[in-house]
This record gives sequence, structure tokens and C-alpha cells, in this order.
Amino acid sequence: MIRKATRADLPRITELFAKANDAPYDVVRVVDEKCFGAGVIGAPEVRVYGDFAGVSVTCGKSLRILAVEKSQRRRGIGSALLADAESRGARIVAAEAGNYFTPGIVTTDEATIRFFVKRGYHETARTQNLVAGVGGGERVAIRATPVTRDRVLAFIEKEFGRIWRFEASHAFENDPATIFYAEVDGEIAGFAAHEANNRGLGFFGPTGVAKKHRGRGLGARLLHASLIDLHRLGYARAIIPWTDAIDFYRKACGATVADHFVTLARVIDSAP
Repeated sequence: MIRKATRADLPRITELFAKANDAPYDVVRVVDEKCFGAGVIGAPEVRVYGDFAGVSVTCGKSLRILAVEKSQRRRGIGSALLADAESRGARIVAAEAGNYFTPGIVTTDEATIRFFVKRGYHETARTQNLVAGVGGGERVAIRATPVTRDRVLAFIEKEFGRIWRFEASHAFENDPATIFYAEVDGEIAGFAAHEANNRGLGFFGPTGVAKKHRGRGLGARLLHASLIDLHRLGYARAIIPWTDAIDFYRKACGATVADHFVTLARVIDSAP
């Protein structure tokens, strides 16, 4: 009744997501990325229940997506898919660093939160996604290119770790690359990416400035370079996800909180 899905199933999965999405963003626009895009640890696994009544996507300990067609709910399908995902190691809901659709469950989706809490999951964190206007100002940053790719990614990994390197690397799949950097005395000091994760939805990030170069306005400069580029790409607004830096973004670009999210996880003891 539950089987592994392949890319050949993508049209049916897309139909299901169109009928089952409870998140504040259009998952249909990123269905291929969310179902078959790699995570930091490797390829995800997509599992289908019956005749596409439900789908789960897992990558390591992360339950990337769990969707049940609305008319098929309350029939045990979600529970079966969750148990199947847990049997393969899934323990964290939605908040998959490096390839996330949302950084948790949106707090307005009380039914889904109750579903997981009832099955032993508990809150581990809260965060929010912001929204900001795009365009305006002058782009004072350097756009990365294939020539500078390795240098920029090496900087990101050194300063911020391999997960951010992994996520930012996807910005180089766009033409031109949707990642900017700033230099101080010929040394890379900071970067900002967009359209790296959830491509097609106008997501900003990741972004960061090396500690020794903070306080110079580089973060705001890089942010605005990305916002201008998002405007070039046709977006009316930017989503700034998974951040607690509300004051910085409010002052830098007038961003406001759009949605709050709760991260849920479960500790499952090994059998004695």
C-alpha cells in the first residue's frame, strides 16, 4: 500500500500537492525540488500511499513533506506514512537544513500540529519568515560567476559551515548565478544568495558576513543586491525565511513578519 515513488510519478504527486497543501506557499511550484532535490546527506526518498492518496518525502532524520489529499484525511493514511518515515529514521518535521520548504509547521495550522503532538512529537523551536519589498536602490556588490564559484563557496564553508555551502551552491545553477559577495582589501567579507532554495518562490538567503567585517553595513548592502535581483527576476516581494534577525531586516529593508512556525521533533528510543 506504501511504495517508493520515482520521477515518473511526478505528475500525480503534483496533482496531490495541489489538493493537499496547508503551507503558506505554493508547493506545486517547487515540487520537483522538494521531492527529488538532494539534501545535505544525499538523495531523499519519496513514498506514495495507495493511488496517490498521500505522499511523504524524507531525507535522513528530516520529514521534508507529509501530504494527504484533503478528502482522504482521517483514514489513517497520514499515520501510516509517518510510521513508515520513522522506520527509515525520520524524527524532525519540515525543518531540514539545506533543503526546506518551510522551517516548521505554520502556527495557524493547528490541526497538523495536533496530529504530530498526538503521535509523540514536541516543540523544539519557533521561528518566523519575513516578507519584504524588492527592487530600489543601487546594487553595490559583486555577482559571483562560475570563475569565482569555488572561492565564494570556500569562504561560506569556512565562515558558516557545510550546510550553508550546500544551500548556496544551488544559486550557481541559475544563469546568471543568484549570489553576490563583498570584498574588503581583496578578501571576501560576506555573501548573499537568493533563489537557492525553494526556487520559483522568491526566497532570500542564506547570507552572512565574516565576524571581523561586521558593523560596516555589508550585510545591508548584500541584502539590497539580492532584492534588486529578485525584482529583475519578476518577483513582487521577497521571502526572508527562518530568521530571528527581525530588527535588522526591518531597519534594512522594511521587512515584516509574515508567518510564524514551530519545529517539532520526536525522540524514539531504540528497542532494548
